[in-house]
Amino acid sequence: MQAYNQLPLQSLFFLQDEILLDRLCHLLPAVMEETGIDMWIVIGDEYNEGPVVESLLPSSFFHARRTAAFLFVRQNTKVVRMVVSKPDFSIDRFYEPVLLKPKGFDWETFYRSFASRYDIEAIRHLPEEDVFSCISRMVRQYNPANIAIDVSGQVAFADGLSKSNHDKLVACLDPLYHSRLQSSEDVAVRWLETRRPKEIEVMQHITLVTRQIIAQLYSRAVIIPGKTTIGEARFFLMESAIKLGMIPWFDATVWIRRKGCSHIDEDAAVINEGDLLHCDFGVRYGKLCSDVQEMAYVKASDDELLIAELQSIHAKAMRLQDILADNFVQGRTGNEVLHLSLEQARSEGMKKPMIYSHPIGFFGHGPGPTIGSFGNQVFVPGSGERILHDATCYAMELNVMEEVPSWDHMTIMYGQEIDILFVDSEVKFYAGRQEQLTII
Repeated sequence: MQAYNQLPLQSLFFLQDEILLDRLCHLLPAVMEETGIDMWIVIGDEYNEGPVVESLLPSSFFHARRTAAFLFVRQNTKVVRMVVSKPDFSIDRFYEPVLLKPKGFDWETFYRSFASRYDIEAIRHLPEEDVFSCISRMVRQYNPANIAIDVSGQVAFADGLSKSNHDKLVACLDPLYHSRLQSSEDVAVRWLETRRPKEIEVMQHITLVTRQIIAQLYSRAVIIPGKTTIGEARFFLMESAIKLGMIPWFDATVWIRRKGCSHIDEDAAVINEGDLLHCDFGVRYGKLCSDVQEMAYVKASDDELLIAELQSIHAKAMRLQDILADNFVQGRTGNEVLHLSLEQARSEGMKKPMIYSHPIGFFGHGPGPTIGSFGNQVFVPGSGERILHDATCYAMELNVMEEVPSWDHMTIMYGQEIDILFVDSEVKFYAGRQEQLTII
């Protein structure tokens, strides 16, 4: 695996663009063919892009430029990729600009100053257009049998088209195309959930670094019993990531379980010897995410029996991971994987196993098949009904509820979460996993 740690920003941007171009060239044609989409129109506004537009932007575009539309047309095994937006001199490596003469835009000055390689004389003879009249022209030119747009009542990731842009799009199209409009649910989910080889390398790195930061936290160099607070521990995780150029995508948590108290989460609470710590921490780097939970025990005196009891609970959590991994089968729904895994775990004597795993990639809680939720261990409507596909990543999140004999048989929630890759019908813990309880 390449070393991606603390890449210079220019190198990180180069990597992001390499990944985007690879996805556009190899993944996009495959998912459009798989889902039977002839044309996909994705529209977003600056600072209100929507999830799909965000995934399509090159590194030099922190946001869409005003209103931007991406048009994808499937032609045999290839996809024509177009952008309809204010002209820009850096976009044509990824998409063919087709709005070359926007209304109310000093296009001649732009091309002479920034994009002299364009044929200004040819552009001079083009009609002036706005974004939506250009989209209409492209639709008439390619005459697709169906047109996917980002509207969905089921999948938020495929619902990024704003009401105003939807109305403008419908108004600009010839009426014969109205009946050809359909939701982009399937193609958007398949585009966003599928990982290419270079992305998997980067995600492996991100998860490894996430685990390394947790390992730093779970040490006497950081945790000083009787002094360090939950708040200090939580912010250590997030500040450590930021120093490496990684951005926490949610508020890191550290919880305490101790004898007589099964859950403590106040920032002012002081960590003591004899405490069991539970952290939940994830970051975003290069547009990709991690999500990890690990446990640690702060050693006290004469606690060998307690440590053995906690290690036994840890082994049960690992066994639940293995059961869940074994039930990952391509074509099964998230709900089927949930049911089969919980049924097997209970048959092996686990009293209250819980599974609430989710896809991960561009987004920490990504699109694709949800496998349980914390409040629903039976059947998750919508996302739980989606099926597992190859080359997808998940945050395998779960817990076991078990008694601790040395704590007067108090029941605790013992959680684990680790990012995995599902590829070639196999689950891979690509950044390892917590093999045993950490002792601080």
